[in-house]
Amino acid sequence: MAGSPARRGWLAAAAAVLVLALAGGGYLLLTRNSDAPAPAALDAASATTATTAGDAAQPATGTPDGAWQVRDDGSSFVGYRVRERLANLSSASEAVGRSTQVTGTMQVAGDQVQAVKVEADLRGLQSDEGRRDNAIRQRGLESERFPTAVFELAEPIRLDQDPVSGRQVNGQGKGRLTVHGVTREVTANLEGRWDGSTIQVAGRIPVRMSDFQIQPPQFGPVLSIEDSLTVEFRLTFVPA
Repeated sequence: MAGSPARRGWLAAAAAVLVLALAGGGYLLLTRNSDAPAPAALDAASATTATTAGDAAQPATGTPDGAWQVRDDGSSFVGYRVRERLANLSSASEAVGRSTQVTGTMQVAGDQVQAVKVEADLRGLQSDEGRRDNAIRQRGLESERFPTAVFELAEPIRLDQDPVSGRQVNGQGKGRLTVHGVTREVTANLEGRWDGSTIQVAGRIPVRMSDFQIQPPQFGPVLSIEDSLTVEFRLTFVPA
């Protein structure tokens, strides 16, 4: 039975909406991994430069010497950045996962960072794909079994210049990274800025999963995951 012209028109319109919806869903599936978060970096200087009360042009005075701790407000994160190949994409894309469940301490004296210890709960890692997050909790990283990652500085870091309020400083730190129950010596590339009331630090640590006895997990459309990845972090410290 052909039905009335009005009914045929309604069915055609519904079919068109369904086709557009499916096409849109397919587009999202194909592009969902193409917009990974930008690499960890310091906030813009204007957002972190402290000033004295009543004069917005005056920087903070004093020095950052002393003990600091990671601020417990969810602004700090530790995570990973790795290249993966998906069956529905023609080229490799970046997978990024981050945990804001971070604690840590730091000791500063002059142009040296004398001690650092940072711990992250890897069970809090979240990416743009829940299946990926579930996979690394049970396989690969096995964060349900090995929930904590720890970085501890092995020797003092000498900064490239004395800290001045609002000015970025750079350094390189050698330390010990413990992940998946394995500890390895690593080198962290760091940038930091003190603003009088906080110190923000961003950094990257290149590692290989195989060095930590991690087998890259496979799930859904993932064809392969590179062995090399970057541990990245952005930490905000306040006086301890």
